[in-house]
Amino acid sequence: MKKTIFSLVLILVFSVMGYAVESTGPDYLFVINFDNGTYADGKLTLNGNGQSNVIYFSDKPQLESGHMGIKKFVTIWGEGEQNFNSIPPNSTLSIIKDEVENNSVFILSNPKVSKNSIIFDAELVKGKPGAKFEAGGLFLDTKLGKAKTRF
Repeated sequence: MKKTIFSLVLILVFSVMGYAVESTGPDYLFVINFDNGTYADGKLTLNGNGQSNVIYFSDKPQLESGHMGIKKFVTIWGEGEQNFNSIPPNSTLSIIKDEVENNSVFILSNPKVSKNSIIFDAELVKGKPGAKFEAGGLFLDTKLGKAKTRF
């Protein structure tokens, strides 16, 4: 009898877990390439033509991929019930200079586009970014909700 009850509890738990995973939708990763940038006074600025395109893709089971302009990326920041304002993205700033990698982890908010730059309010979580840095990539990871392409 105890084994039967235990088995039923396990089935119920896994059924609920499966439902929760299915209803949350895909996880997206966004990548912004840039020519150079700065980090000072809680502001992360990425400059240059390299950052004008944002690449995105999702993980299994729902594979999606594409790209968008930086201005569109900023406009979707606060869209939908679950968005970057309600779930600030984790991000990794990855710089490679002279074959030496320097990664820093941030929580980002309030993006703004100014000419050839995108500027974020940035809370440093881990790492030691330089005040000025050369080309690299910014990787943003977050859950954005429903199981359909939002872009």
